Amino acid sequence: MSTPPPSSGKRTPTPSNGAHAHERTVTDPVTHLSLPVHDSTTEELQAVSTKSTPSSEDGPPNLDAFRQSHMNGVIDAEARKDAVDDTRQTKIQIAVIVAVAAFASSSAILLLSRVLGAIMAGWAASLFASAMCCILGLVAATCVFYFWNPSPPKVQLHGEETQLHKPDSESPETAIWFNALLRSLWPIVNPALFTSVSDMLEDALQASLPKLIHGVRVADIGQGSEALRIIGIRSLEGTGTEEDEGDFVNLEVALAYRARPHGTGLKDRSGNPHILLQFWVAGGVMLPVWVELTGILATTRMRIQLMPNPPFLSTMTLTLLGQPKVTLKCTPLAKSFLNVMDVPGLSGWLQSAIDAAVGEYVAPRSLNLDLKTMLSGRDQMDTVSIGIVVVIVKSAEGYKDGDGGKFWESKGEQRGDPYTTIGWGKWGKPVWSSRIIENEGNPFWEEIAVLLVGPSEMNAKEKLRLQLWDSDRGAADDLLGTVEVHLHDLMNDSKTKNQLSDRKDQFTDVNGTPWSGTLEWTCGYFEKTTLEQHLEEKGKDVKEVKRNIEHDTERELREAETLQHDGQEEIEKQKQADLKDRSDEIIAGSPPTEQWPSGVLSIQIEQIRGLVVQKSRDNAVGEGVEDEEDQDLPSAYCTIIVNHQSVYKTRTKLKSNKPFFAAGTERFIKDWRSASVIIAVRDSRMHEVDPLIGVVVLPLQTLLKTRSQISDAFPLVGGIGFGRMQLSLVFRSVQARLPRPLLGWDVGTLDIQPRARAADGLPADLGACRLVLRTLNAKGKMRAHAEGGWGEKRERPVRLAVKRRFGECLLVEFRRHALGPDQTPAFCTLWLKDVADDDEAVVSLPVWRNAHGAVDRARINAREPEGAERVGTLELTVRLWPGLSGYHKKLAEHDANFADVMQVLDAAEESGDSPHGSLYDDETSDSSDAEGGNDNGNGNGNGNGNKNKESEGKGGLLSEAKDYKNHRGELHRKHRGLMQWGAARKLAWVGHSVEGAADNIEHKIKGRFTHNQTEQGIDVEA
Repeated sequence: MSTPPPSSGKRTPTPSNGAHAHERTVTDPVTHLSLPVHDSTTEELQAVSTKSTPSSEDGPPNLDAFRQSHMNGVIDAEARKDAVDDTRQTKIQIAVIVAVAAFASSSAILLLSRVLGAIMAGWAASLFASAMCCILGLVAATCVFYFWNPSPPKVQLHGEETQLHKPDSESPETAIWFNALLRSLWPIVNPALFTSVSDMLEDALQASLPKLIHGVRVADIGQGSEALRIIGIRSLEGTGTEEDEGDFVNLEVALAYRARPHGTGLKDRSGNPHILLQFWVAGGVMLPVWVELTGILATTRMRIQLMPNPPFLSTMTLTLLGQPKVTLKCTPLAKSFLNVMDVPGLSGWLQSAIDAAVGEYVAPRSLNLDLKTMLSGRDQMDTVSIGIVVVIVKSAEGYKDGDGGKFWESKGEQRGDPYTTIGWGKWGKPVWSSRIIENEGNPFWEEIAVLLVGPSEMNAKEKLRLQLWDSDRGAADDLLGTVEVHLHDLMNDSKTKNQLSDRKDQFTDVNGTPWSGTLEWTCGYFEKTTLEQHLEEKGKDVKEVKRNIEHDTERELREAETLQHDGQEEIEKQKQADLKDRSDEIIAGSPPTEQWPSGVLSIQIEQIRGLVVQKSRDNAVGEGVEDEEDQDLPSAYCTIIVNHQSVYKTRTKLKSNKPFFAAGTERFIKDWRSASVIIAVRDSRMHEVDPLIGVVVLPLQTLLKTRSQISDAFPLVGGIGFGRMQLSLVFRSVQARLPRPLLGWDVGTLDIQPRARAADGLPADLGACRLVLRTLNAKGKMRAHAEGGWGEKRERPVRLAVKRRFGECLLVEFRRHALGPDQTPAFCTLWLKDVADDDEAVVSLPVWRNAHGAVDRARINAREPEGAERVGTLELTVRLWPGLSGYHKKLAEHDANFADVMQVLDAAEESGDSPHGSLYDDETSDSSDAEGGNDNGNGNGNGNGNKNKESEGKGGLLSEAKDYKNHRGELHRKHRGLMQWGAARKLAWVGHSVEGAADNIEHKIKGRFTHNQTEQGIDVEA
């Protein structure tokens, strides 16, 4: 759906007499021209449905009335009645003329007979007189019908006087044949085709539920046996854009529906379009409501792109001309319960929710449909995104002092708490934020961000916007400067197209007025790889493939040039379209290239079939669990997890064993060979923590070995339920070769070998210090050895959780005991952005003397400490494991997203398809546990520990208790053990809610004294 800027539509002033109160002028998405539209009213719906109103089968509607009504085909009953009366009057006038002509001709015959009888004798005179009268009659009648053109009578149409003219070539076409076909076809159409309509309606209702109702579900939808009626259809000639001519067909259609009379039973009422809604109120009571469509009046415009091959229709843009009029009748089916439709305002809410759902497609808004895919069943072959923008934010300097007006801050040098955001200028909302560097006048970030570029950004002619902010505690952040660059310039500049380019731009305000300060950053636009690059990888001749495509197109369109003057132009356009389609098929049918590992991944969740939840205390799935009427059906929603980070969440589909989602997202994947994608399905429950129904593990390295497009059904594993998820994946490489360290994951576990040494001479006082190794969320220790160097106490690797890999460092502090707080005489840093995933490396870190708070600045500022003395070098052996591990458990205790992801990873381990192993021994394990653990050196485990080895010689209750403790995470996830009881689950929900409330209070209190770092949120289905 596309939405033009607000300036494209304006309200027409309401006339004093109240006419055209529902009219306004908008930009037509089909013709791209200004167009007055009209909101349908109840009176018009009743008028078009009365028996006195002729149907379209009686003839095409009048053109002027068609336009003035702004419904394009809907004519007022009064105007149509006057038109019928005018036709009758015209027939009477013609009859009078014929009668007068007959009388005049008879009189002329008698007169001429007498005149000619005196001159000519016998039958010759009579014959000559008769011939002359016939000739005069024909001449007179011809002159009357040729020159007589009575002006059409004036009629009242929408409160204004107008004239009815006879239809011309632009009049709407009659729809007799189409309505006859529709009446026969309508009852046998598969109702499953309307699933997307019910999905859209359910989402609209769910988004605006009253407080009385906790949930709503569209349980059934049927089109009935009474078809919609087309009351006017015509072709639109002008498109407003020359490039669209010839390839598109523009139509304008007016349609109406009026419910037929029926009995009181559901069987009789099912003959009309209907929806069965299920409302959930307090206490989990479900109330069914039958909603019957009683009337509809709407006018649409559509632009359909044509193609030479079946199904001959490519894409369609559809818009509604004005708000359609939809009338409903609601009937509660549960007579023994509260009649929810009698609750004041609830019927009106249902009507307004349906109107709002339909109103999303009223001009100037529109709906874009891929008819080619819908009609042919073709899978998606390409991503919506056409490329990516890579931005590396480096540093800023010379900007205005963020703390300049705060007398309590230190004077003498520029200070502040700067951070940078990146987003689109016209959209306004930032999509990425850097870390906050506190109390710093010369920040140095060196952080990377990637933004997807799609048709919406291209159509809006977006600008890439970077803004520098000063973070304030307890107040709104201050804007310190803005940098904007046109997206078009990035895409076409040779310096930034498919390569990174360094920039240094001056700050401005939001209006473009220069401000003090500059921003150093690197950016580049990378488009998707081309067909040539894929064919060259396979060793095929690109020119030959293109020639074959062009030859097939010319053969298919060989008649085009004979039918129109611009046939050759049409052939050229079709060649480009066929080349695009064929290129997508070739690329989708081949695996991604090793040369271009980075790209855009499209994930589309279509539907889950056979979704059932096994009852906690049942040994097997009972009978009837797939029955739609079962009240224990799950209310499912899906979460997409990419590289162990939640990135997308769908809406909840209430009470269905075959929920239809048709939702998805696109994400930039740095390296498809090491990427991990997991889809988790949860059951939304009241007064319970949403249980995990199951997960789908998608190992891209395995799936994309043969082709870049996958469409298949995958089973759910590892949860409390079963089902098969139908989804599709499309991966398209981009022409980017990022440095290997930048291909890593954002989360991981830093593995530091238990030995460290000084590469060159360190001062004696530092050699006796212990080492404290820190990331932002974890720390470890090494003690000094008498023979030199440092080592971990139990000779085990020091493993630290990493949450934001490209925005944090490993800080190594030399600590010595002192009276009071320990002192830090020296330090060194290792920025994790410079470490590649999975590679063990020996790093040499410069050691700096700590003076004037240098250590505090060095842990957040990525440049070398200014004015600090270098006193030596420290060597460490490190390895960065991508993904979450048991060392992230402490983070998960205060981060709900991390906790959910770790539970999903536990379930994924059972499938055997998890792309990585696990670090089972976390920082709380002892040495004996470590020896018994299965440490295969990767960072995506569950952290529960491999502690299921029973103690020899011990059994009974102690052994069972230890075994339950070791496996309680798995048991509780599957609603076994204590969690098989509903009371225990409700108690766990209470505890979870209390913990969440406590975390929120703690976060608010800390926010008063510390800066709140912006976290990358989860996109939620709109």
